[in-house]
Amino acid sequence: MSSCIVCGCITPSTQPARTKLVQLQLTRVVMGLQQRTALAGRKSRCGNKRSRHELLFVSCSAASPGALSPEDQAINEQVDRAARMLNSMMEEIHQEAFVSGAVSEVTGQAPEVTEAEAIRKAVASRLDQLDEAFLMALGAYIGAAEEQGDKALAGRLSRIQQQVLQDVSKRLPREMQILDIVLRLLSRNERMSTLRQAASGQGNDDVPPCDIKRVQGAALQLVSDMEEKDAIPDRRLLARLCIAREEIAEVVAEQQYENRSGSTEDMYETNMVLHNQSVPKASIAFLKELLTMSDEAKRTAFLQKAFREEFEPGEQSRKTDSQQASSSSVRPGSFLTCVTATQVQMQSMKGAESTLAKLETIRREALQALQSIAA
Repeated sequence: MSSCIVCGCITPSTQPARTKLVQLQLTRVVMGLQQRTALAGRKSRCGNKRSRHELLFVSCSAASPGALSPEDQAINEQVDRAARMLNSMMEEIHQEAFVSGAVSEVTGQAPEVTEAEAIRKAVASRLDQLDEAFLMALGAYIGAAEEQGDKALAGRLSRIQQQVLQDVSKRLPREMQILDIVLRLLSRNERMSTLRQAASGQGNDDVPPCDIKRVQGAALQLVSDMEEKDAIPDRRLLARLCIAREEIAEVVAEQQYENRSGSTEDMYETNMVLHNQSVPKASIAFLKELLTMSDEAKRTAFLQKAFREEFEPGEQSRKTDSQQASSSSVRPGSFLTCVTATQVQMQSMKGAESTLAKLETIRREALQALQSIAA
C-alpha cells in the first residue's frame, strides 16, 4: 500500500495487527457493503436513483455488543467516524460521476467530470478532517474489501487513498516534500535529478524548489530517529533513507563546490558532512572487521546480514526483530557515518592510499547492500 513515506503515520500496512474487535467490525462492514451494493443494483434496474456502484458504509457501533474497554471504544469510534466520512465521500463521488455520465450518454460527448476529478473534489473539500485515524481506517477497509474479494470497492477506496496521500504530502514543509518524492524513486539517476532540480531553485509543482541543506537536515534527523529505536520498525524505509542521505550529501557538496570554486579536496570533505557525529562503537568494530576481509563476497554477506537484522560485530548468531535490540547492534546510517569519518581523518595521512581505496570499496558495497533491501 502506498503512503506518504515521510509522514510515517500514514502506513496502515506497517501498523500492529488490529484487535479482534476491529477485525470483526471490518468483516461485517464489508459484508454489509456487498449486500447493500447488490440491493442497490437490483433497485437501480427498477428505476431507483442509486447505482450498484454507490457504496454505503455502515456504522460498526453495533457490530460487537457488550462492554468495551476504553481502548476498543476509542478504536470503535474512529472506525465509525471513518465510515460516516467515507459514506459521505462515496455518495458525492457517485453523484458527480453519475450525473456527468448521464449527460455524456445523451450528448455523445466525453463526460465533464471523471471519477478522478470527482475524487479530487471530494477529498479537497474534506482534507482538514482527514487525519491519521481516518487514513488508518481507510487502509483497513481496503484490506478487508480485498479479503472479501470485492475488487470494485477496494479499487475505488484505493484511489481515494492515493488522492488523500497526494494532497496531504503537498502540505508538508518543502524539504519533507522533496524527501518524500526522493524516497519513492528507485532509480539513482531519477533521485539525483530530482535533488539537483530542487537545489537549483528552478522547481515546479511536481518538484518544488528548496534549500538542499534543509532537505539534508530532514534526512539526518529521520535516520537518527529510526536508528535510536530499540528495534527497527521498517528496514526497507531505513535503507531508502540512508541512501537518500548519502545522495543528498553529494548534491550539497556539488552545490558548495560550484558556488565557491573550491578544490577537489574541499568537495570531498563537504561530501563527508557527517563525520562530526558521534559514532557508535559497534560501527567502529564492524568496520575494523570488514577491513580485515579480503573476500568481497564475504564482506557483502556480512553487510547484508548486519543491515537486515539485529547484528553485533563478531557475533555469528542471529537475533530476530522481535527481540529487543542491543545498543551494540550495527545500524546502517551509523555505519556509513563511521566510514565517512574514517575517510576524512585519513585524507591527510601519508601512505594511507590503499586503506582509503578499501574504505571507498566498503562504502560502495554498503550502499549496494542497502539498495537490495530498499528495492
